[in-house]
Amino acid sequence: MDSAKDMNIRLVVDDEESLYTKYSPDNEFDEAVKGYIRAKALTKGEHQSISLTVISKEPIDEDRFRAAVSDWIADERAVFQKIQRDTIRMMIGMLVLGSVMVILSLVLEQHFEVLKHSLIPIFGALALSKAAESMIITLPVNNANKRLLNEMGEHRRINFEYGLKTDDSPQS
Repeated sequence: MDSAKDMNIRLVVDDEESLYTKYSPDNEFDEAVKGYIRAKALTKGEHQSISLTVISKEPIDEDRFRAAVSDWIADERAVFQKIQRDTIRMMIGMLVLGSVMVILSLVLEQHFEVLKHSLIPIFGALALSKAAESMIITLPVNNANKRLLNEMGEHRRINFEYGLKTDDSPQS
C-alpha cells in the first residue's frame, strides 16, 4: 500500500456488538459507525484508494463485518440512485417550467401591458435559477458522491488487527 496514494480508515472496536444496530436482525451498521466511516472517506484525495482497518482487542466475526460493509454500500447506492433521479427530474422540470413561464410572459406582455408587472416572469426566473443551481452545485456533488461509493464498493480493502490496545483515539 502506497501511503501517498492510499487512505487507511482505522476503526477501533471495543465490543463487536457496538458496530451493529440493535434494532435490526440483519448485519446492519450502527449510524455512528456509518457516520464515522463516511466522514473519514469524504476527506480522501481524488487519487487515493480507501482501506479500512478494524482494530480490536478480541477477534471479531470478519465475515459478518464484510457482509455488513457490502450491505451498507448496496443501501447507500440505492439511496444515491434515488437522489440522483429526483435531482435530474427536478432540474428538467424547473428548466421546462421556467422556460415556459418566461416565454409566456414575453408573448403575453405584448398584448397585455399589465403583465409586465406580474409575477409570471419572476416565477419563471426563479425556476430557471433553481435548475441552474442543480446543474452547478447539486450534480457535481452527486458525481463526487458516486465516485466515492464506487471506490468504496469496488476497491475496498478490509484489514483486521487484534490484540492491540484500543484506548488510543482512531486516526486515519
